[in-house]
Amino acid sequence: MASPTINAMLTCALCSGGKSTGVFTCIGCSQTFCTQHINEHKQILDQQLDKLLLNRDELQQLSESRDDQSIPIIDEWERKSIAKIHQMADDIRRDLRLKLEHHRDQFSKRLKQVSEELSNAQNDNNFMETDLNQWSIRLDRLRSYLISPPSITIHDDAFISKLSVCARPDDIFEMFAGDLKLEDNGQTVEHGPSVAHAIVRGSGEYSSGQHRFQFKIESFNINKWIFFGVISHKVTMRSNTWAVPSSYGWGGQDSTILNCAMHSGLNGYSCDFELNDIITLLLDCDNRILGLTNERTKLTHRMNIDLAKCPFPWHFQLNLFYPKDRVRILYTNKQ
Repeated sequence: MASPTINAMLTCALCSGGKSTGVFTCIGCSQTFCTQHINEHKQILDQQLDKLLLNRDELQQLSESRDDQSIPIIDEWERKSIAKIHQMADDIRRDLRLKLEHHRDQFSKRLKQVSEELSNAQNDNNFMETDLNQWSIRLDRLRSYLISPPSITIHDDAFISKLSVCARPDDIFEMFAGDLKLEDNGQTVEHGPSVAHAIVRGSGEYSSGQHRFQFKIESFNINKWIFFGVISHKVTMRSNTWAVPSSYGWGGQDSTILNCAMHSGLNGYSCDFELNDIITLLLDCDNRILGLTNERTKLTHRMNIDLAKCPFPWHFQLNLFYPKDRVRILYTNKQ
């Protein structure tokens, strides 16, 4: 019996029942097809290729469409960014004008105060060397204040530089008694090498309204004594805070000062001052109230001021005791 040929053993993959003999083998799918169905198989492959080409065209159109959509997004971002920059510039200009006007008003007010005192001293012929020294210091401070108006500071970042208006505090450290030195044009006070009480007051005088002052404790002895309070303009300053009749306020070691005496733990007061703390002092002239807040702990204390003992106008005052204790005034705010 003769052996079957190779073609006789191969059947068409599409013929029903394997009736037709496979003649062509597709190397892609490894199937064998007869003469009739090889063309159909090729048409099927062509159709699949057409679908892939259509899919490719759709992807190409989608890509171009998304690219087109991105451009308007960038344009809108650019428009809004420019508008924000214009608005920011307008805001900074307005802020700078207001601060420059305030700077001029503060200078005029302080110069008027000194001028009146000098005129009164000249008319009354009643002054001493210490008075001349204090007036000289105050005029020097005024000169520094005048030549340091609000200015613009540029803050660089990765995208665009930001501007801000920088201004000195409205009030600064001015007159003092004891071992102290003033730095940074009166914005910082530091105790000298001695261990003794020393007092400093601000340059501003307050008789109405509410005024807030913020101070930062930049250096603090382990014994922790710094006093924040108020003093009347009408009294002679002394280095011992409690020896000044018009001194009111709070200090280290749980001390409250009023009525020429130092009281420990008065009305539950407990000092929580630490290095780098920011202390807010409130002079509420309208209600005759003095307030103190530690911004770190949020603890707040209040006391009433007796105008008979502490008449207007008021100054803020600080008392330092230990070497190198240093406090900086951050800002003042009238409400």
